Amino acid sequence: FFLPTANTQSSSRLKGLLASSSHLLEAVYVVHMLLAAALTSTSAAAHMPSFLRNNDVQNVLPVAPADYPAALQGMLWLDQTGAFGESSIPAGVSAPDLAISMGDTDYHRFDPATRTVSVSILGRAWQWQNTREGMSFFREAESTFSHYDFVFSDDFESCQIYPHLKLPFGLTFRVPTAAVSFTMTLQHPAAGACPPRANSSTAEVVRCAKWRRDSRVLQLIPGLSKALGDFVYYAYEIVDNERQPIEPYFSAYLEWADANSRPDALVAAAEGFDTSRSLDGADGLQGGTSFVGDGAAAESSTWSASAQLAWRWIRDGATEDWWWEHVGWGHGGSGGGRPA
Repeated sequence: FFLPTANTQSSSRLKGLLASSSHLLEAVYVVHMLLAAALTSTSAAAHMPSFLRNNDVQNVLPVAPADYPAALQGMLWLDQTGAFGESSIPAGVSAPDLAISMGDTDYHRFDPATRTVSVSILGRAWQWQNTREGMSFFREAESTFSHYDFVFSDDFESCQIYPHLKLPFGLTFRVPTAAVSFTMTLQHPAAGACPPRANSSTAEVVRCAKWRRDSRVLQLIPGLSKALGDFVYYAYEIVDNERQPIEPYFSAYLEWADANSRPDALVAAAEGFDTSRSLDGADGLQGGTSFVGDGAAAESSTWSASAQLAWRWIRDGATEDWWWEHVGWGHGGSGGGRPA
């Protein structure tokens, strides 16, 4: 079996336990708990995406519940390439996604105590381009990426976004901001400035976006991070929480989404996409379409108590005295030391 942060020292400890008759019962118990954790972890089975028409996104993506804060409501178009406004993300680096929402309550509900909502990029609330790049990116992300935590400030004026990577046993790893920092800042355009006029400059257009998205990398190396600079793009609210399109942002989204719908039957077959699987009658082999994931349940962010206890025992030396102090012989024992 696999041990988290497995190393030679820990493996040797366990081998020693298995070879020692005096610790055989403890060793068997540890193996049982760790195997149980592995067998009950999140399955790595492939997600089954479904297709939709780009002009039907307002009816397909889930909207946030009415009791969510206003900042979390509606549907956002992630204009990473600056198709409508502007973006400093280098060409070829942006992800092949389209619109998102915070409404996938089957995956996770907003937690008012921590002001956090988790959104899966493989779920119903994250829309992907129907292209070779979109399908390949989705499948690659499936094996390594879990979700984003959107953690909002007290006043919901800003948000720190934490990527979570997948680990064995159904665990996830929150990427620290020292490595990558994704933030959103709520914008407040001047009265009468929005929607932008047809002849508006890009600077005037981006002021009408709901959120400004900033990305910084490798802040643990200040000189390098400063040299690389910030990467900025804008997220526009294209649909309100009543599922009504918001113009001119919706039309700009639709133009971009349709221009980046290039169905490929061979790639779809190779990546395991069923192009007949649809949420609104869309044909995944026709233009003007996109796809979303199947909305699988969230991965666990922690081990079971038993698995954590077993790993701590091995990590801390796997001694009989430790076991008596923390557990006792029975599963769920209260410890308290070896009986007289």
